[in-house]
Amino acid sequence: MAEDYSNFVDLQEISDQVQNCRKCPLSETRKRAVPGEGPHDAKVMFIGEGPGRQEDLEGKPFVGRAGALLDEFLRSIGLDRKFVYITNIVKCRPSTRSLTGFSDQEAEKDRKPTGEEIASCTPYLKGQIKLIDPKIICTLGDTASRFILETYGLKPGIISRIHGRTYSANDVKIIPMYHPAAALYTADLKELMKKDFSKLAALLAQRTLNSR
Repeated sequence: MAEDYSNFVDLQEISDQVQNCRKCPLSETRKRAVPGEGPHDAKVMFIGEGPGRQEDLEGKPFVGRAGALLDEFLRSIGLDRKFVYITNIVKCRPSTRSLTGFSDQEAEKDRKPTGEEIASCTPYLKGQIKLIDPKIICTLGDTASRFILETYGLKPGIISRIHGRTYSANDVKIIPMYHPAAALYTADLKELMKKDFSKLAALLAQRTLNSR
């Protein structure tokens, strides 16, 4: 995080810029941008890969089926989503349409963001991290985990090997997790995510994280 993102005054300014952003092709196919939501002083920040179909419709992060599962995991450790900040690596939906121009909504699918899309969008994410200054960052899925670990100068790995580990970088703890979407149809992954959230709960209970 060596770059300086102090040019952003507050989260609202970032949100406004995201809503009007035209820096990459995702802006041409989005219905609504999804800047993120949560308190400006959240201790915990969740970062996913990108908005899906439902998020693109509503302009809010994690409101589809994966979002419902995320809410379930949060409740399991006594957390309400209104106390955490939730966002994504890219703020507009990466879909097959944004690559091909194919407009059949029934066939349109989510996909991983390209390197160009990530490079265009992540200054907003880094600005959010700087302003919120979270104590813990939970990355959801391989794309988010790789980007955040590399951003903090840490060595990434495949999510099946690094999920649930706690990484330390300066004053922040980073916990890579599976994306909730991956656990929708796989009971084993759901149980693994529950265990990873219990590790988050244990970390939150530490006195050193309760200084705010």
